[in-house]
This record gives sequence, structure tokens and C-alpha cells, in this order.
Amino acid sequence: MENPIIVEIIDRDGVHMYVVIIGGGRVGKDLAKLLLPEGHDVVLMEKDEALAEQLSKEFDALVIEGDGTELDYLKDAGLNRADAVIAVTGDDKSNLIMCQLAQKIFQVPKVIGRVNDPKNEGVFMQLGVEETVSTTRASAMQIKNKIGEAKTILTVGEKEAQLMEFKVTQESPIAHKKIKSAGLPKGVIIVDIMRDENSVIPDGNTQIQPEDIVTVLARTSTVKQVKKLFEKKKRFGIL
Repeated sequence: MENPIIVEIIDRDGVHMYVVIIGGGRVGKDLAKLLLPEGHDVVLMEKDEALAEQLSKEFDALVIEGDGTELDYLKDAGLNRADAVIAVTGDDKSNLIMCQLAQKIFQVPKVIGRVNDPKNEGVFMQLGVEETVSTTRASAMQIKNKIGEAKTILTVGEKEAQLMEFKVTQESPIAHKKIKSAGLPKGVIIVDIMRDENSVIPDGNTQIQPEDIVTVLARTSTVKQVKKLFEKKKRFGIL
């Protein structure tokens, strides 16, 4: 299975960045493999001597053998000029410490921490690390997206809202209806509609068409109602 958290933390806006990745395990390696071909300057930090040596042979990038929770190693990695720091070790406590150091000591503009135990996401946020990626949650989300008709792109806040993507079919209750009369729950926003490879900026009079790819922002409490509008009508009875 493709590593599910890479797509959540890689920058895709084409801007050249100086990125420090702390943790040379699978996630760190996969991320470096994606960033380097895009022209970003990448530094990999790994405290395990043997793994750090292996990474230095594998990547055309600076690899530092060191503990990312120690300031001297972070200075060696050039955090004072980093555009982004991503802590992706297998230890939540270490990732939290490294993110805090990057934010408070080096004032790095973009700091992302990997959270191995979803229960710790709230702790990261309470301590000021707002951008986190949960390996467990991302894996579960990827599996859910493969078995359902709706795709959850991301969750907002502490799962207060979800950004979802739906493909409209002829059987979708919302098909051929204008947004203003589609019966969307209060507070639900249709953010974008992809139609024939073109982006349509929606308003109340925009009619939803079959084959549209619709991006929706909805409070988690309304997700079930929203799905009913986009999913195929269920047929019952004897055929």
C-alpha cells in the first residue's frame, strides 16, 4: 500500500523549499524521495548510525547523524533558514519536542509532526503544534475511501468538520438540482465543482450534474445527511 501520510505533508505549490526531515524511517525516506525530484533542498536527520550511513549512500542530500531533540544537531541541520521541518520518527514524545524547538527556538514557518498514537493529537495541538499527521488515522482514512463512494480529503480542527469529495451519478438525489434547492444541511458549503476537467465556482443557482466531482466542506455532525444526497438511491423490493 502507498504510504498514506505522504500526500498530506508534501508541499505541492511548486515553491522551492529548504526542508529538514527528522527521522529516516519509511515515512522520512518516502517523503525525501518525493521532495528531491521537485528541486527542494532536503536535509535528513537520523540518530541511528547505521541507518544514517545507509541514507547518505541512497540520497543525494545532506544526511546528519544526530538526535533531533538536541539543539546542536538542529543548528547543524540549518533550522535557522529552514522553510519547513517535518518530524516523522516513531516516537510521539520526540516528535513533539522537535516541533516545539523548531517553532519556538528557530521560528520555522511550517512545522509538521507525525503522531503515531491518535490519542496524542490533542496534546500536540494544546502545546502549539497545530499541523500533525496521524499515521493510524491516515491509513484508516485511505482504506475507508477505497470502500465508499465518498472520499474524505481531510478533517478540520479536532474532527469538527470534513472536506469531502463526491462523484455525482444519475442516481444521486442531488443530480440535476440547483444548490440552493438541493436540501443541503445548514452550514454545508460546496467549495468547488470539477466538470469536464474544468473548475466551476459554485453559487446558489449552479445546477449539480451527473459526472461532476463536487468538493464539500461539512460539519462532522452533518456528514451522514450530506452523503445521502450524493450516494445512489437504494432500491428495495422484489424485482
